[in-house]
Amino acid sequence: MAIRKTDLKADCGVKLTLVEDVTPLGTVKGQYYRLTTLRPNQPRVIAEKDRAEEAFDLEVIASLSDPIIQKMITRH
Repeated sequence: MAIRKTDLKADCGVKLTLVEDVTPLGTVKGQYYRLTTLRPNQPRVIAEKDRAEEAFDLEVIASLSDPIIQKMITRH
């Protein structure tokens, strides 16, 4: 089974990705959301879209208030 990844949102080093398990015929068998960040938190896997978007927003706020992340973002 193939995996299809679609980036949904990205801001302040935080990225929300839709990950779908796709059959050879193109049918989606399952999906989840992956939240990654520049902060030392491990990537998170979230099943529901609403919760994933809420977690994304909270992580962006946390990244904006983290001085180390702000330095990393301004260097790029």
